[in-house]
Amino acid sequence: MELLFCTFTGRNIISVPYFLIQVGKYTSTLTAIRMKQYDNAILEYELEDDEGKQKLVLAHFGNAVYSSQCLEETFSIMLWTDRIFKKKIKTKKEVNTIIESVENSKKTMGNFINEIKQSYNLPEPLEKELEIILERRNYLVHKFFKLEIDKMYSDYGRKEIIKYFCNFIDDSKDIDKRLYGYYKNYLDRLGVTEERIEELMIELEKQELEREKTAVNSKS
Repeated sequence: MELLFCTFTGRNIISVPYFLIQVGKYTSTLTAIRMKQYDNAILEYELEDDEGKQKLVLAHFGNAVYSSQCLEETFSIMLWTDRIFKKKIKTKKEVNTIIESVENSKKTMGNFINEIKQSYNLPEPLEKELEIILERRNYLVHKFFKLEIDKMYSDYGRKEIIKYFCNFIDDSKDIDKRLYGYYKNYLDRLGVTEERIEELMIELEKQELEREKTAVNSKS
């Protein structure tokens, strides 16, 4: 998901894809989005001093890692929705058991992708893209700065790094968007409609603001 929210009612887990309610999301072509995101990132970069530029690079790294986690959560949702309906689950307890078994799994992102290939009839080009994004994600998380730290010492290198992160984010979002079509019917049948997502968003916002208010008042 672009952003995944889970609300808990007892042991009942409701997972909803936040990107569904973002107005205008994906209305432009991927290239246009990519250029805008990278161009905006560079404009912001040029306004910073040297220390600020380094912090901005790391902020984009955080966004890229965040995007990889969102995509991994999409894989989780694809797996538990598929299991719920293929096993013809009928009770909330059974639903929750399946959801928790996937969400709490220690399997790697690569394991999830292999299971998705077996569970969904994905076209070969998309399967290949999943393999490539996995390789890029692993490089990003485990090796990027170890092998490319020297680029942090020049403007040219830091801009290369930002471009790599922006491209990864855009490609993750694009894959996420296309995968959604494969499990949307499952979510609809579970009652996770756009209207329900909006209701959950309002509810979650109220809960967080109330939590903040309580925390602030307790310190005063």
